[in-house]
Amino acid sequence: MRTKNALAVAALGVAVASCAAGGKLRADAEVIRTDIAKAQRSGAQRCAPRELALAEANVHFAEEEIDFGHGTRAREHLDLAEGNVKRALDLSRNCGPTKVTIAKKQAEPAKRVVTIEKMDSDGDGVPDLEDRCPNTPGKPELQGCPDTDGDGIPDIDDACPTVPGPKETQGCPAVKDSDGDGIPDDIDRCPFDPEDKDGFQDEDGCPDPDNDGDGIVDKADACPNEPGPPENHGCPIKDTDGDGVPDDKDLCPTVAGLKIFAGCPDTDGDGIPDNEDKCPTQPGPKENGGCPDQDRDGDGIVDRLDKCPDQFGPPPDGCPKKYTLVVVKREKIEIKQQVHFATAKFRVLPDSFKLLNQVVSVLNDFPKMKVSIEGHTDTIGGEAHNMRLSQRRAEAVLDYLVSKGISPDRLEAVGYGPTKPIASNKTASGRAKNRRTEFRITALE
Repeated sequence: MRTKNALAVAALGVAVASCAAGGKLRADAEVIRTDIAKAQRSGAQRCAPRELALAEANVHFAEEEIDFGHGTRAREHLDLAEGNVKRALDLSRNCGPTKVTIAKKQAEPAKRVVTIEKMDSDGDGVPDLEDRCPNTPGKPELQGCPDTDGDGIPDIDDACPTVPGPKETQGCPAVKDSDGDGIPDDIDRCPFDPEDKDGFQDEDGCPDPDNDGDGIVDKADACPNEPGPPENHGCPIKDTDGDGVPDDKDLCPTVAGLKIFAGCPDTDGDGIPDNEDKCPTQPGPKENGGCPDQDRDGDGIVDRLDKCPDQFGPPPDGCPKKYTLVVVKREKIEIKQQVHFATAKFRVLPDSFKLLNQVVSVLNDFPKMKVSIEGHTDTIGGEAHNMRLSQRRAEAVLDYLVSKGISPDRLEAVGYGPTKPIASNKTASGRAKNRRTEFRITALE
């Protein structure tokens, strides 16, 4: 209850002070208007039109500022108006007409004597030419101007002509500054609390401990004129890259990214943000640091899962499996002996069954492997005959592998006849080498 009463008293004091200040400013404006009227009567419209116009304009502006409660700005306009009206009075001092009379001497009627008599319009004993206030009676010691408040300062120079005051304050009573903040009490909204001059509303005379109103006092606020949360030291939280993730939570604050990755981008779309991806432009699994899997031995098992990454081998470990009659290489199933057929026929002889059964084992060990069965002949016999013979022999091998459970979708048969020799057909040994069956690997996945 005491606090509310104190606040009410303080508010009343501020209101009274504001009213007092406004009354003082209006009184000053009225004095200046009186001086403007004097200047007009002295002929300022002819001798000092510019100064007179400036005085009238500034006193008008001051009265509007007083109406809006802007004491500081009103005082500025009043000071300008006062200076201009004084200048107008000075310049119009000699604007009054000079009275000339011609009188005849009685003794010498034949001669005419011209005398110039000085005018004294206000009859105060000071000639108009020497009277600063020729239309208002005043004191000779004040150059013909009155001193209404008797403070020794003529009304024309007195900012407060009806209230006595010292010369230092232009004839106005000395104004108190209770809080010592350089703002007089009559225009200070907080006359007992000094202004904290920090460039923010310093003209009202009231302290502003929290300029931006963010709840953080200016002394502890890193951005005192911009509201911000305490966790950011009173500064606003920014989003430099405009990705919707504020900088204080953005792991990549200068590069637009995704919220799910704390503001970082995922250029290759592999689900690993660029700041954690060892290969940000190439998709790869997390286990591989975001880099694509490698398969150095080409066995279809990626190196990170291959226990023998430099040796061709079947799943699941990728290590090579030993066979007695075949060797599995990257490009083909290499056989250690030839598939035997009946002479000039395409029937597979039984002595090759063991060899072909090992080819079946290889295909079972590599369930995704696809193979092209390729038949070749020597040059004995016609080429057309050899082409048909090589095709039928390749198909006979395919049929055998299918009979052992290998899907025909994984196999193809191609006969090349004598078109791809690997030795000379001029010798028996060379022709024997050319009569061959090959198993070329076409796919592992």
